[in-house]
Amino acid sequence: DAAVVLMHTDDDKMGIGEVSSIWDSYGSGLVRSIGQKIADSVIGLDIYRITEALARMDKAVAWSRNALCLKAGIEMAMYDLIGKTKDLPVYELLGGKRRDAIPLSHSVAMGSLEERVAQVEKHVKAGFKTVKVKVGLDFENDLATVRAIRRQFGNELGIRVDANMGWRDEKALIYVAKELEKLGVLSIEQPFGPDELDKLASLRTRCPIPLMLDESIWGPEDALRAIRKDAGDIFNVYVSESGGLYKAMEIANMCSLAGVGFAIGSMPEFGIGTAAEVHLGAAAPSIDHPSDVIGNQYFADDIINETLPLKDGCALTLDKPGLGVSLNWDKVNKYRTDKK
Repeated sequence: DAAVVLMHTDDDKMGIGEVSSIWDSYGSGLVRSIGQKIADSVIGLDIYRITEALARMDKAVAWSRNALCLKAGIEMAMYDLIGKTKDLPVYELLGGKRRDAIPLSHSVAMGSLEERVAQVEKHVKAGFKTVKVKVGLDFENDLATVRAIRRQFGNELGIRVDANMGWRDEKALIYVAKELEKLGVLSIEQPFGPDELDKLASLRTRCPIPLMLDESIWGPEDALRAIRKDAGDIFNVYVSESGGLYKAMEIANMCSLAGVGFAIGSMPEFGIGTAAEVHLGAAAPSIDHPSDVIGNQYFADDIINETLPLKDGCALTLDKPGLGVSLNWDKVNKYRTDKK
């Protein structure tokens, strides 16, 4: 449930962005509740004044962390508009392209062991080289699932696990981590709550597998706290949760300076938001882990005209001006809920 941002200039140019959130009232709910307040704070501002726009939006709504997703959608449209005006892809506005392809992982949802193995088979056939297995409900079932996936698909397949804050028993978790290490698992994502940085830091010293932080990392302030606590080996960073591309790039640069791994997460977004993640991935100092830059793959349809390019388990960069995507108005009108 997302919302589309349309930003117009006086000379009739238009930029597009996406408000995507899995939290609270989702993207469309954010627009209904505080959208006008945030929009009013930037109307009339020069499109090139990204940091001023972010400051104004923060001042307009400073009490809601989820509002970062709405701010990200507006900032996304500004970047798109600047890119179209200057005939530059957004990654050039973020510092320039560092890579042409971003290694991907595809999530494996909860289900029976057989259902999850079947999901992996589908993703492998589609060309994905890494999967992210959702875990956290039962240690033994989690291990059995990963063992079955490894047995069927061999050592060539990359496997991540995402506990979604569901693993609470530290002693049992260390045992599971050692078993997962034997299975060649690449990382364990967010086993504890977002604010349990001391607990995560303690676990990290004993965990044989790199520890990824996800829900702990929203904006740059969160990243700085986690770096100071040595709470994670890899940060999974979202354009939406960070409050936009500018702040997501700030986190990417912080990770580079601190020696922390960097990966990109997805809400998941539709094609507009996914395109923004691709531009972040193209420009970030490093991509140290397979990323979730395929939000639009989780939907049966999309609202953009383009098919975002994937090859050999990677997302390819978008080299057209702006975000490199355009709205399919027939699809927008088909799915929109604000007008019947």
